[in-house]
Amino acid sequence: MFAASVFLNIALQSSINPNTFNNYLTLGYFVMGTIGLVYIVSLAVRQRNLRQDIQLMERLLQDDEEAAG
Repeated sequence: MFAASVFLNIALQSSINPNTFNNYLTLGYFVMGTIGLVYIVSLAVRQRNLRQDIQLMERLLQDDEEAAG
């Protein structure tokens, strides 16, 4: 909430160049997009690791069943 009031204050000041505010806005979108992309990549890596773990557990279970029976 504080950040929104700071940006609103910057936007409403007449001595501030509007292009400066637009640069901050563009930077904010870039940062949020980067954070979103890193999160999505992190989820993809986790999903891949879980699939590998499931395959390993299935192989271990099959090996255990073959050894027992």
